[in-house]
Amino acid sequence: MTTTQSTHMDCYLAIDQGTHASRAILFDKSGDVLSGAVCDITLQRINAQRVEQDATEILASVRQVVAEVVADIDADLQIKACGIATQRSTILAWNSAGEACSTVLSWQDVRGSDFVDALRPQQQMIQQISGLPLSPHYGASKLRWLQQHVSGADAHLRLSPLVSYLLYHVLETKPYVVDHCNAQRTQLFDLNQLHWSDALCAKFGVSSKQLPLCVPVRYAYGNLEQHGIAVTTVTGDQNAALCGMTATQTDVALVNLGTGAFVLRHMRDYRVSQQQLTGIAVSSAYEVSYVREATINGAGSALVWLAERFGIAEIEQQLPAWLKNIKTPALFFNSVGGLGSPWWRTDIDPHFIDEGTNAVSDDGAYVVGVIESILFMVQSNLVLMQSESALSLLRVSGGLSKLDGLCQRLADLSGLCVTRSDDSEATARGAAWLAAGCPHGWQQHAEITLFRPQADAALQQRYLRFLDYLERCLAHA
Repeated sequence: MTTTQSTHMDCYLAIDQGTHASRAILFDKSGDVLSGAVCDITLQRINAQRVEQDATEILASVRQVVAEVVADIDADLQIKACGIATQRSTILAWNSAGEACSTVLSWQDVRGSDFVDALRPQQQMIQQISGLPLSPHYGASKLRWLQQHVSGADAHLRLSPLVSYLLYHVLETKPYVVDHCNAQRTQLFDLNQLHWSDALCAKFGVSSKQLPLCVPVRYAYGNLEQHGIAVTTVTGDQNAALCGMTATQTDVALVNLGTGAFVLRHMRDYRVSQQQLTGIAVSSAYEVSYVREATINGAGSALVWLAERFGIAEIEQQLPAWLKNIKTPALFFNSVGGLGSPWWRTDIDPHFIDEGTNAVSDDGAYVVGVIESILFMVQSNLVLMQSESALSLLRVSGGLSKLDGLCQRLADLSGLCVTRSDDSEATARGAAWLAAGCPHGWQQHAEITLFRPQADAALQQRYLRFLDYLERCLAHA
């Protein structure tokens, strides 16, 4: 942990609870990072459908990083408020005494796929209310599974997003609440009415009586236990990252390239899309702003899938050179974790389109093919977003965005300039920015690398081949 001296008295704490780690970051009132702490957590892949974590481990990691940052604070600083961002669509069952009654079911967990498939005829109605297309990645089918399988389930059982469990344990008042952003990712939330939908709860067979109270993103949640710090913002990780990278700009999209990939942009008004997600960017007691979002499930997770299937070692170390030197990569049908937006299919296994031909000759061609498949799906979603209103710029974040070759390909394929910040804490920055009252200029506190679009006819041709194969494959599946 490092700490720098500040002349500012006021500062803001961000808690970023992600899939692989929990972080606490302290920002001064100008948006500069003062200090930080991180604690890794484990993720257990039981099988292709079941992905779990341990609730007590996650809670302990959050408490640890907060304690480290608070203990290291300079005497002349005062933490005015705290913002919390958590992984979305991650849920668990627990009781009114705060005891976990299940493992944490990750957003990557799709054990409810069969039940979700049975609801396909009602998808339009479900999406109209929730803003989300049917997907087992969201919480509803997993909450239903827990309601049916947790032993000793009774009136005291609580079914909730992970954030509700964390808030109960870290806040002095021990509330049972959930913010609008995390509530919506259960697919049980009415995006117009801003509370649980009786109709959706009935469709998924989840009792609304076991769900937490829905409250705005910016809200007086209470004080952190032992520290007395007011928590004034709770939101989802990608929602916070959007605010941390773009504030409220509507002509800029954030492309987050991590375990999964997400494309997000602010919207001027509320509009439902049948192919992409509609969500809440920020809400308060007085106003609500919205976000258009696309989800690509197989990003970093697709590279893990590749390494396991083909036994390719040290992909991360070799990727920069492969992206620079491989001229004829394989074409990859990237349905790792299921096809996300705008296709929403879970019934086709991932495979290489060129597999079994002479077009693929080495590991690098496979790996670069996976990287390009991520970009091809991102570009398909950018085309849809631009059909609503034009974009002028892309900002990238996440672990894979560190690859220059990936960022340049994204610029070339989209025809838009791509900027990459050296700020690795966009989610924490967004949470703290909201907690601080959305001050001007916080998004400009980092060195920026610019990638300008260049002509790449071969890349464009591979993209068109990918789209053609995808269309034919979906039509015959």
